[in-house]
Amino acid sequence: MDIRTKLVFALVAASLGSMLALGAFAYGAARDLLRDVALRQLEAVVDTKKENLERAVVAWRDRVQLITSRTQLRESLETFRHSPDDETLESIEESLQDAIESVQSLRGIAVFSAFGKPVASIGIVPGADAPVRPVTFMWAEEPVMYEDVFLDPAGTLLITFISPIRLRGQLLGAAKVALRADELIDVTDDYTGLGETGETLIAQLDDDGNAVILNPLRHDPGASMIRRVSAEHTEDPTLQAALGNEDTFESGAVDYRGQEVWAATRFLEEFGWGLVVKVDTAEETRPVIEFRNTLAKLALSLSAFAIVGGIGFGIYFARPIRELADVARRIRQGELDLRAKTGTDDEVGLLAETFNQMTEELVRSNRTLEQQIRDGNRAGSATGGGGTGS
Repeated sequence: MDIRTKLVFALVAASLGSMLALGAFAYGAARDLLRDVALRQLEAVVDTKKENLERAVVAWRDRVQLITSRTQLRESLETFRHSPDDETLESIEESLQDAIESVQSLRGIAVFSAFGKPVASIGIVPGADAPVRPVTFMWAEEPVMYEDVFLDPAGTLLITFISPIRLRGQLLGAAKVALRADELIDVTDDYTGLGETGETLIAQLDDDGNAVILNPLRHDPGASMIRRVSAEHTEDPTLQAALGNEDTFESGAVDYRGQEVWAATRFLEEFGWGLVVKVDTAEETRPVIEFRNTLAKLALSLSAFAIVGGIGFGIYFARPIRELADVARRIRQGELDLRAKTGTDDEVGLLAETFNQMTEELVRSNRTLEQQIRDGNRAGSATGGGGTGS
């Protein structure tokens, strides 16, 4: 293999190796950057949704307190406690009906005595005819306590609260209020920042440790209070959120569809709700794959330029050495008048000047040797001629 070929291979290998190293570094840096951006976005979205849920809780409590603070209801309940007649009961029911008509998203109210016994109810309220334990509301730290969520016969998600009813500081009883969970649905139905596959889930644990999904889903509109994530599926972020684990999941996380996802979770301790914001891994990694493909195409194009450039530079850099080698070959074959081209200030120019000097010395040495041989031949001829004459 001549030096020109070696130089071509060396230059091409150096160029391709450099591009490969740069491409690997660029791909790794871009992949990590896109991953961090995606996870931070998920965390920002889940934090925003948690704040929206907390604001919804405040609105729900305000509505419940608006009901239990009604003067007519409290006075009627106080009268009923002393005189439990039909007229007073009818007054309580009228007050409840008026609340149903005037309070937004109210679906049902049940009133209980201070001992937890049912007094009256209107609308849809689970457990309206069953007693409640007075301890549930007598010494509650919050004026409005969350109880549960359920579906009404029409499939509407409702949320129930219990709040004590007091008049002039005296406990008269309690009200169980069922509200439409419209704000909860609004939070989960907003897919802003979640791309084509992202969605929000709210779940709570059932008695068996499974995560019950409370809201309709983007990929399963009929999932509310029906779809469950088994306690065995520990890799599902929904179960982790319902267990109270607040984290980000990017490796090995699988959702209820069996799809790998990236997810961020939060927990509303008071309600026992796990909040999940998730996006399919395939969608989150799509920009990385597109960048990798673009990088591969660019690398192929640059490789072609590197090969062509390597060949050109190899030929260019090897030409003076090849010319010097050709001069040396021809001088060895007897063309002693040839000389290498000089004039450059690099090592090849120095080598050519040195070669020319060596050639000059070689020619002088040859001429001296030839002269000595000729002189010796003449001396021998003269000596031989004198001996013959004598």
